[in-house]
Amino acid sequence: MLFQHLLHQGTGPCGTVRLNRRGMPTFPKKMKRGEVTFRENGTQLAVKWQDKRDVNFLTTVHPSAMAQSGRLNHFTGEPKVKPACVLNYNKKMRAVGRVDMIFSFVDCARKSTKWYKKLFFHLFDTAVLNAYTEKKNFLCHDKVAHNPKSDIPAADQNNVVMMEDLAEQISVLNSNDDDIAVTADVHVDVGGEVSGVSRSECIESPRTLKRKAEGVQQKLLRCRKKLRIQTQKTRRLKRKVFSLKDITGELQKKLLISTECADLLESINEVPREILTRIQQKRSAKFSEELRQFAITLHFYSPKAYEYVREKFNFALPHTQTIRNWYSSVSADPGFTVASFNALKNHVAEKKKEGKETVCALMIDEIYIHQQVDFGSGQIHGYVDFGTGEIDNTVATQAMVLMVVSINESWKIPFAYFLIASITGKEKANIIRESLCRLHAIGVRVVSLTCDGPSQNFAMVRELGADLNILNMRPYFPHPEDPTLKVHVLLDPCHMLKLLRNAFATAGVLETEDGKQIKWQYIEHLNTLQEKEGLRLGNKLRMAHIQWRKQKMKVHLAAQLFSSSVADALEYCEQELKYPQFRGCAATVQFLRTIDGAFDVLNSRNPLGKGLKAPIKPSTKDRAEAILQRAETCLRGLKVNNGKQLVHMHSTAKKTSIYGFIANGRSALNIYNDLVERPNAPCRYLLTYKLSQDHLELFFAAVRARGGYNNNPNARQFRAAYKRLLVRHQVKTGTGNCLLRDNTDILDSTPAAVNIARRMDVELVEMLLPGDDTIPDLPDVDHLSEYKDAAINYIAGFVVKKLREKVTCMPCSQALTSMEGTHSFLALKDRGGLQKPSKDMVAVCQATERCFQRLLRRNGGKPPQGSGVTLAVVTQVLADCAEKNLFPGLHNHMFDTCVEANHVHILVKMASSWFCKVRLNHLARRATEKFKCKMVRRRLTKLIHFYGE
Repeated sequence: MLFQHLLHQGTGPCGTVRLNRRGMPTFPKKMKRGEVTFRENGTQLAVKWQDKRDVNFLTTVHPSAMAQSGRLNHFTGEPKVKPACVLNYNKKMRAVGRVDMIFSFVDCARKSTKWYKKLFFHLFDTAVLNAYTEKKNFLCHDKVAHNPKSDIPAADQNNVVMMEDLAEQISVLNSNDDDIAVTADVHVDVGGEVSGVSRSECIESPRTLKRKAEGVQQKLLRCRKKLRIQTQKTRRLKRKVFSLKDITGELQKKLLISTECADLLESINEVPREILTRIQQKRSAKFSEELRQFAITLHFYSPKAYEYVREKFNFALPHTQTIRNWYSSVSADPGFTVASFNALKNHVAEKKKEGKETVCALMIDEIYIHQQVDFGSGQIHGYVDFGTGEIDNTVATQAMVLMVVSINESWKIPFAYFLIASITGKEKANIIRESLCRLHAIGVRVVSLTCDGPSQNFAMVRELGADLNILNMRPYFPHPEDPTLKVHVLLDPCHMLKLLRNAFATAGVLETEDGKQIKWQYIEHLNTLQEKEGLRLGNKLRMAHIQWRKQKMKVHLAAQLFSSSVADALEYCEQELKYPQFRGCAATVQFLRTIDGAFDVLNSRNPLGKGLKAPIKPSTKDRAEAILQRAETCLRGLKVNNGKQLVHMHSTAKKTSIYGFIANGRSALNIYNDLVERPNAPCRYLLTYKLSQDHLELFFAAVRARGGYNNNPNARQFRAAYKRLLVRHQVKTGTGNCLLRDNTDILDSTPAAVNIARRMDVELVEMLLPGDDTIPDLPDVDHLSEYKDAAINYIAGFVVKKLREKVTCMPCSQALTSMEGTHSFLALKDRGGLQKPSKDMVAVCQATERCFQRLLRRNGGKPPQGSGVTLAVVTQVLADCAEKNLFPGLHNHMFDTCVEANHVHILVKMASSWFCKVRLNHLARRATEKFKCKMVRRRLTKLIHFYGE
């Protein structure tokens, strides 16, 4: 009000102001040094400029512009710029500032409850200053003659004279009756600033000396206490930083991380030292690879735990947004992952320089995902998507993932995934062919294909050219790019072992080729005996192995059943203990040992392994071949009673495990011959665990670990976890259907260009490709009903709330709301906090809703799909609104900006974009509710998640 009054009187005011004064506009709370923000209302200009501290100005005589201060930046060499009002204020207020500075040194004012006393002393100081200013010309020459610094300008010499005389007189006035006056010698540098004050010898009273001594003693005690506290803080800080084990233990107590995560974090050795260094330096620097892995891993397991640790370490860890920026370098849309192929291509190029060949095993498997349609990242997720740009309207139930595992190195990487509901063997074969062609094009040699045993996988194998029929088995097919190369087919040994256990337990009795019986009841008798005795006979058999149907996906239960330890216990009970219930179990013992030996050969993982777990190499080839041949003979001869007669098991519906074990044995030996025994072989031995599907299962376990208790993520959650696992990390995976058995890590898929961009502190610009997401011209929909009109007004208020958080232009922000013509629904809903949108804002939202109605009619009432829906709708709305007279109050303001920054167009785009977000979220939720059934999560949580899924 003061500035407006002065302006009406013809005076243009300018000065500093506090932001909490009434009528001041809002400014950003955090600004970088050198940033400036202007707010104006036509006559007044409010400025916030960030220097060493916040500088707030209010003026009516200056423009919203920056001006050069006449000084240079010593770091960049560029001229320093300041707001024009700040420069003018400093120039005009220089004398006033000098007087205030002089008063601060020799002010004789005292605290008093009477206001006129303070006014008197201020007037007294002013009179003294004016008197010395008039007399300065006479005293200057005399003082300069006695002052060795004769080169000081006359104006500054006058300040010296005045300061010395005033200090002498004021010191006399301030001295006590029993004290001797103290003379002060004040030295003033050029510019009038005090550089130092030195006192001459003085005699003070004992009372004064005692008071000063007590003051010094109290100050010393305070300094000692402060030093002790700071030393204690430093000691505790060092102990916290160097003891990462204590932090992980505290996180475990608060149930923020799991035991696996705690073990992994404690294994990182260089992280505490680097965190301490960053805390001591207190400056931003490049994060090392170890600290980056630590941050990504902890944030993957628990964002809450990461925020807790980051706060405890004084924010030395990277910000959450920094981690998101690391993730943003990898695209995780369905289809073939470009980042994975780039990583493989770079790795192949490096190995070629070393003269090495990249040999890999290809594997494919599916993970069940939660049926849910969700909106995020500008598009709707949850439908069948093969990455071709055409999205089916069927809700996806599985994510099919393809991965390559290096046979002659220790790394793996997923390179594609597809959201599917059901897929035929022919479609799978086409995907495998395309994968092999793409991998061959970048120099990756694929020697095997591993999958599990569903019927569509058998159809896929036949379509590719292989034949798993036991009567005419040919477990390989020619490479689609090079027919001279063979791709060997394996059915995952772990899955085959579980299927064989299921068939054995279901049938109860199997018969060998020579008529001996293999009975499941011997296993039950052994478990009963061990439960009765309270001790196990050197094996791991327990009730979970007998009641396997409750945990039929657990591989270790099947592996512990088909083990030599169980066979030894049975043999001991029959031959040594002579228990009658174990009489005739020799065939069962032999069967268990045969399957155990074959599984060990097909699951070797240690180059230094001994016995049956040794890798296949020239010294162990004959033994491995004999074991696999013996297992094939045993499985071929197995017979089962179908209710009428004994038939071979490989001719029944339970033939998958028989086919799988025989095909795996032949393929393993053929791969050994191709990679080890041929000239210039890339391998010295073959670890058959490299051919197992466990690598993909462990990847699925890591994906599920991202969701915590949720074993089946939805499509959007799977996409996020897939992206995070592609970035280099140290996520430990051991909670799936199998256990972690080797150190095969995921190959780093972060592009090299992204690493360079991070070091140079620049951002990569992604080139946008033209899309086919434009909305065709369709006839206008019917007039919006009153119900929709009320809903649109309510949504428009929410849109206004979001826009006011982003819009910094004062006229544009005022144009968003209006108190006139408020809709009756808003008046009914208002409790004092609703935003009242203007008619123009409501018109923009109505136009956006009409576009959505067109899309829904064209799509048969189903939500629109694709990543360009929002952009297409906003473009159409902008075209529809071009003929309307929207925001008439901004017409003059619109011409104050350039064409590219037309504020009216920007408001329309932002409002339409926010309305699209609200509508798409609503459409996604409705689509989910249509196919959702009654939830029964409380019953059989680990087996049944949702009824009907």
